[in-house]
Amino acid sequence: MSKISLQIGAKDFDIKLDGDFSEFFEKDFKKTFKDQRNIDIKDLLWSYVQKVYNEYETEQQIKEILSKVAKIDEA
Repeated sequence: MSKISLQIGAKDFDIKLDGDFSEFFEKDFKKTFKDQRNIDIKDLLWSYVQKVYNEYETEQQIKEILSKVAKIDEA
């Protein structure tokens, strides 16, 4: 189990994560916030919006691929 400590606004938070996800999260978090430990609420919100948008784009790509596979199956 890994613990990541950070400050959002003026509050301290500890996040405990397990396994491979812990490593992935820590690497992505450092990349996103450039090793900052004190995160501005506006930056956190913007990061969340970006992540949701990325998820949306991925979902659209998956739907497109599934549509193409379905057309191949119909042929």
